Amino acid sequence: MPVERSSQAPPTVRRGRRRSLSLWALREDVLVETGCPSGSVVLSGRWGEIRLRHARPTVREALRRMSLGPISLANVVADTVASSAPADGAAHGAGEGAGTPIEGSLAEILMVLQRLQHLVVRSLSLDSPDHLLMSVVPISQSARFAPAAVGATHPIRLSHFAFLRSEGKGFVLEAPTSLHRVVLHCPEAAWVVGMLGRPVTSAEVAEAVPLPVEATMEIIAHLLATGMAVPAEPVPDGATVAELEGPGASPAPHRCGPPDASGPDFAEDRDPALASWSALDLLFHTRSTLGRHDADFGATYPLADRMAPAPAVKPLPEGPRIFLDRPKLAEVPAADPPLTTVLEERRSMRTFGSSRLTAATLGEFLYRALRVRSLHENPGNGQEGPFTDRPYPSGGRAYELEFYLAVRDCAGIPPGIHYYAPLEHCLVRVGDAEPDSAMAEMFDEARIAAGLTDPPSVVMTITSRIHRLTWKYSGLAYALTLKHVGAVTQNLYLIGTAMGLASCALGSGDIELSARATGIDWRVEPCVGGFVLGTFPDKPEHTAASAREIHRSNPQSGGEVRSLYIN
Repeated sequence: MPVERSSQAPPTVRRGRRRSLSLWALREDVLVETGCPSGSVVLSGRWGEIRLRHARPTVREALRRMSLGPISLANVVADTVASSAPADGAAHGAGEGAGTPIEGSLAEILMVLQRLQHLVVRSLSLDSPDHLLMSVVPISQSARFAPAAVGATHPIRLSHFAFLRSEGKGFVLEAPTSLHRVVLHCPEAAWVVGMLGRPVTSAEVAEAVPLPVEATMEIIAHLLATGMAVPAEPVPDGATVAELEGPGASPAPHRCGPPDASGPDFAEDRDPALASWSALDLLFHTRSTLGRHDADFGATYPLADRMAPAPAVKPLPEGPRIFLDRPKLAEVPAADPPLTTVLEERRSMRTFGSSRLTAATLGEFLYRALRVRSLHENPGNGQEGPFTDRPYPSGGRAYELEFYLAVRDCAGIPPGIHYYAPLEHCLVRVGDAEPDSAMAEMFDEARIAAGLTDPPSVVMTITSRIHRLTWKYSGLAYALTLKHVGAVTQNLYLIGTAMGLASCALGSGDIELSARATGIDWRVEPCVGGFVLGTFPDKPEHTAASAREIHRSNPQSGGEVRSLYIN
C-alpha cells in the first residue's frame, strides 16, 4: 500500500522538551573536491564520479561539511547566508522564486541532494548532532529515500526479511529486500525496533519507548521508508480483521504467512515474488552477488594482513595409511564408453549390487576424480603461495575441498572413516580404530537424505577448508565453495558412470554429525556436500525410479526431514 502522512495527531504524551533533528551526511567513501578550476564540485565514490557544474556557495559548503559527518542543513544555510549578506542587510543569494535567502538556499541544496540520494546518509538525533539515534545508509546506486508515516493507530511491524546484528558499536538492521542499511546508535532506537517484532501501532510504540513522541514517530517513518518496517493493508471502513476472517476461519489461502496467521494483513505475506524465499536464502543470494549491497566483493585479500593463506594441499592427519593403486590412464580411454554415452546413462542410483567394491576400484575412482595432478609454485603471485592442478575446476585455483570416506564394505580396506590424501593418493584412518556409532549414524543419515533402499559401500563427506577462499575473497567465498561442490559432484557422477559403479549425491547432511565423525572443527572445515558409492545393482530395473521416499521427524528442529532426490 502507498504510505501516507498521518491525518491523525500522534499521542500528546511528551517526555521533556527534547526534540529530534534531521541530519545529513555523505557516505564515508565519498570524496568531495571543491577546488576545481571550473568552479564545479566533484563527488567520487564506489559508484563513479558526479560533477556538479556552477554549484552555488551554499551547496558547495553543504557538501563539504556533509563529507565530514552529519550536519543540519539549516545551520549551513544560516551560516552561509549570514557570511555573504551585505552590510546593509539587503537580500542576497535568494533562489529564484524563494521568499527569503534562507528558504531559497535550502531549496537549492535539497534539489541537489535529491539527485545524490544514493550518496546521502540520513540521520536522526536528539537535541544535537552528538546524540545520534539512527542513520540510514544507501547501499546501492538505485537507493531512494523519502520518509513517510502512517496513522498513529495503523498496525505496522518489522519485515520478515529484516535482520538485526551487532557490529560492536551498536546495532545494524539490514534486509535483502531493502537498498538501505539502518544503523541504530542508541538503545532507545533499538527498543523501537524490538517493539516491531509483532504487529503494533505507532501510538503503542511511542507510549512504551523512553523517547519524545516526535522522535519515535520519526524513527518509525525512517524504518517504513527503508522497508525495514511494513504497514498493514487498510481494512474497509467499519470492518475488523476478525470480522473479515469470520469466526474460526483459517487465513486466506493466498497468504504466505504461517498457517495459523491472524490479525492485520500485510502485503509482504502474500507477495508471490517473495513466497519462494526464506529470509536466510534471500540474504545469502543478495550478499553473495553484486547489486544490492555495498560490502567489499571479489579478490580483495581481506585476511592477507592478519594471517597466512592455507596451504595448497592439506597436511596429512595422523593415522594409519593405506596406499591405493594408481590406474594406467593410457589404458582407461579404451575401456571407457564415449562421453555422450556416459552423460546419457548417468543416474542417481539408490539401490546397490550384492558384489563387493574393491580397493583397486575405489582407488581408480578417487585417482581419476579427485587426485592432485601436479603441484606448482606461484611466481606470479608469491603472496598466495603454491597451487595445485586437479581433475575438476576450482575458482582461483583454490581447491579447498577435502574428502572423507566412511567405508562400510570394501575388499582390501578396513571399515572405518578415512581421509583421502589427493597428493599421496592414499587413505589415512581418522577417528577410532574400530567403527563407532558415529559412522553408523552417517550411513543412516545418507539413507534418509538420498532415499536409499540399500546401504552403500562408501559414504563420502565433502568438506571445505574455507580459509583458502576467505583469505582472498570478500562476499562470495561460501557461494564459491558451493559451486565447487557442484563441479566436483558432476565429476564423481561421470567417473562412477564410466566405471560402471552406482553413485548418488546427497542433497543434505548433518554438519554436527560429520564434524564428530571426522574429528574436524566445523567452523574451520565445514561439511558442504556428500556422495555415496556402491556396486551396480544386480537387476537393471532397480534404479532411482524404484526407490521409495523416506522421511523422518527431526526431534532437534521439531520439523520433518525428507529425502532430497537428485536424479
